Amino acid sequence: MKAPALKWIRKHLQTDEVRIPIQTASAVFLAYFATSFFMEVEDVSWGVFSALFVVQASIGGTIGAALGRIAGAALGAVIAVALVMLLGTEGWDTLIALLAGVGIMSFLAAKWPVLAYGLVTVAIIAVAPDFYIVEGALKKVLAIAIGSSCGMVAAFAVFPVLARRTEQEHLATALRNCGDYVLECTTCLVRDKRDKDRKAQNAIQRSIEQARLMAREARIEEKTPAMGLSPFSQALLPEIERFAYTLTLVDRFSDKSISDMRDDDKKALLELAGTVRNCLEEIADAVEAGKPCQEIDDVEKVYRAFEEQVDASIKHGGFPVEDEEHMVSIKSAYGSVLSNLAELARQARGRPHPAGPGQPQKP
Repeated sequence: MKAPALKWIRKHLQTDEVRIPIQTASAVFLAYFATSFFMEVEDVSWGVFSALFVVQASIGGTIGAALGRIAGAALGAVIAVALVMLLGTEGWDTLIALLAGVGIMSFLAAKWPVLAYGLVTVAIIAVAPDFYIVEGALKKVLAIAIGSSCGMVAAFAVFPVLARRTEQEHLATALRNCGDYVLECTTCLVRDKRDKDRKAQNAIQRSIEQARLMAREARIEEKTPAMGLSPFSQALLPEIERFAYTLTLVDRFSDKSISDMRDDDKKALLELAGTVRNCLEEIADAVEAGKPCQEIDDVEKVYRAFEEQVDASIKHGGFPVEDEEHMVSIKSAYGSVLSNLAELARQARGRPHPAGPGQPQKP
């Protein structure tokens, strides 16, 4: 009973709503003691505030945020020190230095948003420079670096979550939603249902956007030697995007029902949609587990049976010309779906399993 209970506790502690607050609290705790040990009392707050906003949804995101904060703080400090030393601190000099520093740093942050924290250092140093301005700026940057490093340590040590693993979960969710979307569109066509529930379609786009964000953070992890990761093909995300776009063909042709569609045609079409959905479920399970996908052959056989059924119905059914064209369009749309599905499965079969932090990559 202990193992399932521990597994349940760990699963719920890994959710963002629980994990990120715990990681943030751990980062602040470490930053407080680290800056207190290495820095003077007045610099502790810089380290604590830096750690407070570094922790992100994944290790890669935290590394990127921490390095960006350190770089931004250092750049802002350099700009502020240069302006104060150039313009001085008398009268309107402080205001001019502040406006110039904020303007320059805002321009840089607009081009590279990761450097945005430099606005804080440039403003503080320009408005209230220390008597020893260079030494004071260095202390602030060092405190920020310590706090940001504590955030990275917390991300590695407390319930670490890889961006690549999270990306896989979002991709798997997108695939499952694609399966629901295919079945929904086909059901609407067969049962003459005009109003579609767009929840599956919207969920596909949300999952793809989240996966794209995690893919960017995963690239940071792959550049970090300590992660034990090696780069591999990034083709699955664009392939899922392409597949989701192809599903709009099925959606478009399902807007109008075929008045005289026979029960055999409906059965064959629903069986095809169900098989496509099952295949997407299998691919999603493999992607989520980080394992290669198995061969999927059933869908091709089902599609051939559907194709033969449609051809026979058109040949002997006496459909109106408009309905014949509609049936041919549906067959063509599903042909495109299956072509993209085959490529999607091929990409999923070639995905290696990413190792966890500190673990070697599996062959």
